[in-house]
Amino acid sequence: MHIVLIISSLTAGGAERVLSDLANAWVLRNHGISIITLSDPSIPPFYRLDDRIHLYQLNAHQREYCSFLHRLKNIAKRLLKLRNALKLVKADVIISFVDMTNITTLLAALGLRIPTIVCERTHPQYYQLPQFCKKLRGIVYGWADKVISQTPSASDYFSKLPRDKKAVIPNSVKKPKHQKNVSDILNPVQKIISLGRLCPHKGFGALITAFSKIAQQNLDLSLTIYGEGDELQNLEALIQDLNLTTRVFLPGTVEDIERVLYQSDLFVFPSHYEGFPNALCEAMAIGLPVIASNCSGNIDIIREGVDGRLFEVGNEAQLIRLMGELIEDAPQRVKLSKGALSLPDRFSQEAVLQMWDEILAEVI
Repeated sequence: MHIVLIISSLTAGGAERVLSDLANAWVLRNHGISIITLSDPSIPPFYRLDDRIHLYQLNAHQREYCSFLHRLKNIAKRLLKLRNALKLVKADVIISFVDMTNITTLLAALGLRIPTIVCERTHPQYYQLPQFCKKLRGIVYGWADKVISQTPSASDYFSKLPRDKKAVIPNSVKKPKHQKNVSDILNPVQKIISLGRLCPHKGFGALITAFSKIAQQNLDLSLTIYGEGDELQNLEALIQDLNLTTRVFLPGTVEDIERVLYQSDLFVFPSHYEGFPNALCEAMAIGLPVIASNCSGNIDIIREGVDGRLFEVGNEAQLIRLMGELIEDAPQRVKLSKGALSLPDRFSQEAVLQMWDEILAEVI
């Protein structure tokens, strides 16, 4: 079977990682795999891809600042480039990732008679598209053979779609090479970590502010937030204002995230909403005690008090209290760590690939 995967780019990100993992797993099963992106060919993939995977980068991103007429021309060129690429690769099935790319793919593939699956990667109720794009999505998603969401609540958002057009497939969670043991967790908490795109809905500003409150009583604590994004300058300014430049760090992305997580003591994830949070899953799979907001996505992963702790979205006082509690309570950290270590079994790659196999068999 020749599977063609489509995404805007292959930079560091959750959707990009999931697509790369699926492509690598399927090529090992002797499927033909092609990946099409809209990005510049000079930009290499952030995640490793098997040498047998064919990568086509169309250099068809929308320019950020241009007139309405130029935008329409660019959209037409992008659709034509993608349509021509789909004709060239001769796919047995198309799988597209992320809302705007999904819309583009369905328009480009119209009339080609290739089974097409689109994947939502966040909760559409909270991640709002421009009104025109939202209406367009409502139309073109009806053309898809399957609309995949990561959680039942995200799937329920598409209530107008027939039930047999929708499916829920979570991300798989790999068992890491190294996992925390009891003696690791009993060590004093010194390194707090978080991970994700630096954007407002990730809640990192609130995390830095909360950290400033507990840092006064815990002089050995540091906070490191890995990721890149438009909020970098705002977060740097906040760190400066709170006089935390020697204790809060924003080093950008890191390729070996397992090593970084393993060397940390506590993971905090204050998002306003999530699809299926890969960063949270990676931290739990390592065996880190975790604190996360009770937003969509997070509540589909964490079992409160069993393998993590939840606080109300945006409730800084609750976050401060939980951080202080886990810093002081080593037995609770051990309990949460032991519970979290079972996550790779709950979301194993074999189980998730079996779900995909059933969907592919259904649409082809």
